Amino acid sequence: MSRSSGLPTIRGEPVAPPLQRTRSWSQASGDPSPLVTFPAMSIPTPNEPGHRRPVLPRVAVVAPYWDFWEPTVGPALRTGRESLLSAVADQLGELDVEVVWQGLVDSTERGLSMGAEVAGLGPDAVLVVQTMAVPPAYVQAMLDQLPQPVVIWALQDSTTISSEFDASHITSLGAIVGTPMLTNLLHRTSRPFDLVLSSTGNSTAGASVADRLRAGAVAHRLQGARLARVGHPMDGYVCVDADDDELQRALGMQVVRISPQEVRDRYQAVTDDEVEARRQDVDRHFAVGADIHQPGQRKEDLSRTLRLAVAMETLDRDNAIAAGAMNCHVPEIRFGEEPGLTPCFGLGCETTRGIPWSCTGDVLTAVAMLVAKGLSGAALYHEVEAIDFDTGEVAIANSGEHDLGWTIEGQTPGFEPNPWFAHDRRTGFRVRFELPAGPASLVGFAHQPGHPSGFGLVVAEGEITGRELAKNPTAGGIFRFTTSPVTEAWTRWASAGVNHHSAIAPGHLAHSVATVAKFAGVDCVVI
Repeated sequence: MSRSSGLPTIRGEPVAPPLQRTRSWSQASGDPSPLVTFPAMSIPTPNEPGHRRPVLPRVAVVAPYWDFWEPTVGPALRTGRESLLSAVADQLGELDVEVVWQGLVDSTERGLSMGAEVAGLGPDAVLVVQTMAVPPAYVQAMLDQLPQPVVIWALQDSTTISSEFDASHITSLGAIVGTPMLTNLLHRTSRPFDLVLSSTGNSTAGASVADRLRAGAVAHRLQGARLARVGHPMDGYVCVDADDDELQRALGMQVVRISPQEVRDRYQAVTDDEVEARRQDVDRHFAVGADIHQPGQRKEDLSRTLRLAVAMETLDRDNAIAAGAMNCHVPEIRFGEEPGLTPCFGLGCETTRGIPWSCTGDVLTAVAMLVAKGLSGAALYHEVEAIDFDTGEVAIANSGEHDLGWTIEGQTPGFEPNPWFAHDRRTGFRVRFELPAGPASLVGFAHQPGHPSGFGLVVAEGEITGRELAKNPTAGGIFRFTTSPVTEAWTRWASAGVNHHSAIAPGHLAHSVATVAKFAGVDCVVI
């Protein structure tokens, strides 16, 4: 196992200050309780290309310990387990996991006191590092006080079985004995958990554990996350709609209804200085035409685009929004005198900052965006537009939204009037770029009437092939399913219940999305 000096060795004590907590919904009791909500990611500039930041999990790490074995192994057993636990915490720190507490649990009484202590810190998840056989009641006493997702790392302190294998080895290498003792209890109480098995010599296992902790954090932060709904879906778009109460019951999210009038009011309250600051951001980070600052309608359209982007940022900030769905095709926004254009650029700025938004009032895809963004650090709202049956590829595009966390290194995104709305009285601006080649996943969220929650995530792995579509009007690219031929994969995708929108994100996320679903208590379909 790799070691570093990243985190201090503090046993049974917090190793980082607790995150400020607000009230959210407890999955365990169904009553309001102080858990951590989904915070907006802190990104220095909302328009900075290439900035990708997944959720930073805040984790308590505990290692069950039994002094019953000390006569067999010797007094070095405890100090060795403490050192191993510290090495785990160090490695997690290198993998963008914040360890807020760590300690050995060596009795039921200690488990009770540790549980109360850790509950006050409000972690996103609990990692149990199981290295030996220990009565499971010790750690159960702790976990019973913590409704957060549980990840178990069955960690054997050797890669091989030595020819000198004796009673002391049976004790010190007892990870696969102790683990079923705990998983038996979790299974019989229907408590979900995720399990990773490795030796200390496995250089990749830590990353796998970190991925599962991140998925647990995403699931946990759905509890109490504030989901904005601006207006109602477009007329007839019942495929993007969901009942507020059903969403809240299934995920514990708080649906925040916001009127389109409030968007317009916030737009009108934005100052010229705020618009100018956003204009300077545009000049720094995008390829812009020389004429956009010249007097005339284009300059006015730019000013309105930026003013609306600032309004969206204040709406998110003042309402503590985690994600949102907007239908802008209403008199108060697109079809009125002010703003008089679409907010596509503003939705993309907020998504880049860590608060993903969907269009047309698609609240289902807003949930998918929140999950995908949390797992990978970037998520593009899109449609699968067309199939190339000759190559097995599909075209990815949208109506002007973006996420600058997923751009081609060294390329400057374009910033131009949105061609989708070129015939409107006023035309808002949009960002255009090609997605970089590499692994990618489609993520959707859909009604699943056969599941007790009524909802489920859907995920399909593939790749952005790098094939360019020079006239694609918005951010997008070419995607290929890698699990099966396109006709089979797309048919399964559509048959899983998704609508015509979804999130696309960098990386292969099938296991992570399934882990989020497991901890969130919803269904998951992996294509």
